[in-house]
Amino acid sequence: MPLPALAFFPLAGDVAGAVARVPAAAGVGQILGPAEKSLLLAPASNLRRWAGSHLGLGRPAAAGRRPKTNLAGIATAVGWAEADGPFRQRLLYERLVAPLVPLSARRDLRPAAFLHLDPGERFPRVSVRAMAESAASLFGPFRDRRAAEAARDALHRLFPLRPCEASFEPDPSLPLGLGCLYAQVRSCAAPCLVRITEDDYRTLAARAAAWLADPLARGDAAAAVPGVVAAAGDSRAVVVDCGRREIGLYPVRSGRVLDDAAVMAPLSALDAAVAALEWPEPGGASDWPWLASWLRSAKGRTSWAVVRGVADREAIAAAVWRALPARFAAPARSDNLGTTQGEP
Repeated sequence: MPLPALAFFPLAGDVAGAVARVPAAAGVGQILGPAEKSLLLAPASNLRRWAGSHLGLGRPAAAGRRPKTNLAGIATAVGWAEADGPFRQRLLYERLVAPLVPLSARRDLRPAAFLHLDPGERFPRVSVRAMAESAASLFGPFRDRRAAEAARDALHRLFPLRPCEASFEPDPSLPLGLGCLYAQVRSCAAPCLVRITEDDYRTLAARAAAWLADPLARGDAAAAVPGVVAAAGDSRAVVVDCGRREIGLYPVRSGRVLDDAAVMAPLSALDAAVAALEWPEPGGASDWPWLASWLRSAKGRTSWAVVRGVADREAIAAAVWRALPARFAAPARSDNLGTTQGEP
């Protein structure tokens, strides 16, 4: 389902008349200047109020506060698109702002952090990294490097992987290993001292990678690893976006929101909407920079549902129902039993 395009209306000297055409609803607005140059693009909870405030029709600024810049003198048109749902609004804004503002100039975004663990290495270790061109063996996202480091320490308490960066050849009398505090307190499996075989150590690393890759398998074993963290390379999830009229289901694969595959449906047809979900191969740039920021918010954490297997639609439907707000927790049924409070 493609995102809506902005509808533009020329000011043509009648600013008040143009603003009156803008709906008083949530969405994304844009004000154009000469040669259709973008002067302002922003999400707004009330598009009409937003447009008026930037075109000289807003309330006077409070004493001592700087008034908003009046763009009416140079603006040529105002555009808008309604977005019934907070995620749909953010997604629409990000798609529109991407060609206008390079990611390096975005001061509102902080780069997400990831954990790297490749069980195929000879002596795998966990390290904190930023998103690279290849998402292979990366797990995340974490809100920042500090959060990723806390998750790494939590993983080390469960899986005794080596924390060092040293290169070595395993030897029971290796001086490097004998002088290592981690080996002495046995918080590391110490493959350098042959306390574990290379194959067994890689098996341990594979177990740690599987634990990181699947939030449903972790349970509450480590509060330092948020439930949104999963394998970044080919992970699948769905964002449950509750609007006033419909519920939007947005598939996410490998950190890319597949907006063309999104499904909108009323609550009564939610299970049918889940059955229609697809996760095609993603294209375009990664959405992790802003998606990780969204997941840091309260709405983002509660609306994110990880998909373990796309064929198990019952499990996906259950995850979608769990992600709905409390007011949707007990949908109406046609049977004689009715609903139980809090029943999905």
